Amino acid sequence: MKKFIIIFSLVIPNMSFAEILDKFSLACICDKNINALKYFDCKQKVSGTQLDILEDESNKDKILIYSSFDQKKYKLTEKDPKYIFNYETENYISLLSINNNLDLVFSISYKEFDKNWSYNLKCVSLKKE
Repeated sequence: MKKFIIIFSLVIPNMSFAEILDKFSLACICDKNINALKYFDCKQKVSGTQLDILEDESNKDKILIYSSFDQKKYKLTEKDPKYIFNYETENYISLLSINNNLDLVFSISYKEFDKNWSYNLKCVSLKKE
């Protein structure tokens, strides 16, 4: 019984992560279900992006995604309960947070000004079944 519990606890989290990875590439656009002002602001600032998985040449265990919107490579920092990818510079941190429903929150935090902006996007898988 202990072996079953150990195997179950090791395999199930990896299976749920694989489900998200199996849906890449993703096309993400501003979510029309939010209020009109936030949607308009999102369309003006972000409009949309395509996300693709990349392999990190220096570390095969590290997962990176490439965003066509800002042409940056985001690295995976968390995968439970949401998958969070970030890109950090001296001036700002960009985060992509994706849940199992492929709802994406794109946020930018400017360190110097202590300001945060976030946009809700809805993604669809471009991968053919």
